[in-house]
Amino acid sequence: MKRFERVLLASDMDGTLLSSSRLISRENREALQWFTEQGGHFCVATGRAVEVTKMYFNDVPVNAPYICLNGALVYGTDGTLLRHNSMPEDTLFLLDTARKVSPGIGVEVYIREKIFILHSSPLTEQHFRMLCIQPPHITLEKLPPCTEWSKMNLTGTPEEIARLQKALEPFKDRFSTASSMPSFCEVTAISATKGTAVAQAAELCGIQTENVYTAGDSANDLSMIQAFYSFAPENCEPVIRKAANEIVCDNDHGAIAQIIRVLAKRYPD
Repeated sequence: MKRFERVLLASDMDGTLLSSSRLISRENREALQWFTEQGGHFCVATGRAVEVTKMYFNDVPVNAPYICLNGALVYGTDGTLLRHNSMPEDTLFLLDTARKVSPGIGVEVYIREKIFILHSSPLTEQHFRMLCIQPPHITLEKLPPCTEWSKMNLTGTPEEIARLQKALEPFKDRFSTASSMPSFCEVTAISATKGTAVAQAAELCGIQTENVYTAGDSANDLSMIQAFYSFAPENCEPVIRKAANEIVCDNDHGAIAQIIRVLAKRYPD
């Protein structure tokens, strides 16, 4: 049996695997290549949509089911959709509540691989310029039923998002409202979290919980940070720093490479 054959490492992308310039460093790339050659299973667990996740796959050896939209979608390495944790029936009620609290918020709707702008805001436009994509604008009437939606991202100022998070607390038994950055409120079904999705990926790979490791820096990573033995880069948010088992160097100095060095000590030849 190879050294890491029974090990799964699931990593967030922005702020963890990727540098501040949104690049994969040579150090991280070479470490992951060695890890997977030694039998390790590696996947990304990201809030990103599929299109802007797969664009990195030529640079990183993803060889386990990967996770998009904060756990709403789980894909096989061949691109087959394995799990879709879709939105509940009362999604439109939540949306109506959010827009009453902050009428000017941006509303992005993700339906599997497709992205739509239901209501634009300066932060929505900035978000998609950063990703170098321009999703189409759409009206609510032209969207499919909300039970087919995968994720909804509400964008606004940090103050608006803080108010939204408080206003949406009555929905917490049915929805997850995570934030990967202060200007986002990322809404998915309660069953669609990174923690749940990593567990699904581990099950598909036949990996036991005690051999699953996660890495992340933001609040939307909290579910997988709490569910498994976890690492966080030095640049992580306070809530992640408090929850993670180990803190490693920041995302600009090879955080994933350092994690793999730690795992090498845990799983010696």
